[in-house]
Amino acid sequence: MAKFDHLFGKEMTRGTYSWDADRAMLYAVGVGAGLADPYDELQFTTENTRGVALQVIPTFMTQMAVESGWLKELGFRSRQWDGMDWGYPEGMVHGEQSVTLARPIPPAGTVEISEVLIGIYDKGSGALILSERRATLADSGEFLGTTRMGLFVRDQGGFGGPRGPDDAQPWEQPGRAPDLTVSLPVQPGQSLIFRLLGDRNPHGTDPAIASADGFDRPIFFGLGTYGFACRALLKGLCDGDAARFGAIEGRFSQPVHPGDVLDTHIWHTDGGAQFQTTVDDKRLVIDRGIFRYAG
Repeated sequence: MAKFDHLFGKEMTRGTYSWDADRAMLYAVGVGAGLADPYDELQFTTENTRGVALQVIPTFMTQMAVESGWLKELGFRSRQWDGMDWGYPEGMVHGEQSVTLARPIPPAGTVEISEVLIGIYDKGSGALILSERRATLADSGEFLGTTRMGLFVRDQGGFGGPRGPDDAQPWEQPGRAPDLTVSLPVQPGQSLIFRLLGDRNPHGTDPAIASADGFDRPIFFGLGTYGFACRALLKGLCDGDAARFGAIEGRFSQPVHPGDVLDTHIWHTDGGAQFQTTVDDKRLVIDRGIFRYAG
C-alpha cells in the first residue's frame, strides 16, 4: 500500500455553509461584475432591478467551505506564516479547480457540505492533493453540486503511489483560432474587494509578503481569476444566463495582477466548449479549460 492510499475517499470534514443575497452580490463584484460598466450584469449585482431576477455566478460554489485543519493531518512539511502555523504544506500552490452544478445556485440558502479526499498523487517533483466538496440544500435535501480542488505541493513528492486520478479528462490545444474571445479587465483595486469574501492571504495586498512569496508585486487571488473566466463564459456562451451553466474546470498556470486584462479564448465543442485565459493575449493564466452546458 502506498503512503496515502488509506485516505482515498475519506470524508475529511462536514458542516454547513449559509449565504444571503448580499453575499452573492459581493462575490459578483469581487470577480469584477459591474465594475467596468455598472449597468452590465445587473442580474448578478442587484436584487431590485425591475424585470431582472437576481442570479448567482456559478463559481460562487468555490466559496462554500467549512473551516477545518484537515490539510495538516496529511503530514506534509508545513510553513510558518506571520508567526502562525497555518498547517498549509510548504510550497503548496492552487493547481486546478472544477465546479459542477445540478441546478442553479439560489440567491440565498444553506447547504450541507461534505469534503472528501479524492486522492494524493506522486508527481515526482511534488504531490497533487485532490479533494471534492459536495453540497446539498439543507431545506429540501436537493443536491446542488460539487467543486473539486487540486493543490500542488512543490518539492514534497517521491513517496510512491499513483501519479494521477483515473478520471482525468483529456485536453488538447485546438488546431484553429478561437471561435470567440471575451476580454475582461481586472480593476487595480480588485483584490481589496475579493478579500472581503474571506480569503485574507496577504500576498494579494501586502507588497512585502508578495515579495517573500516570490512575486514582484501583489497578485490577484486564483479563485478570483477563476470567477472572471466563468463570467467570460457566461457572457460568450450563455447570454449571461447562469441557468445554462453545467460545469467548468481548468488549471491555474501563472499569476494575475490587478490591472491586467484577461482574454478568455473559447472553442465550441459538442455540449460545451474548451477555453484558455491569458493576460493581454500573451501570458497563459488558466489552461486546459472545459465548459459544459446544463443538460
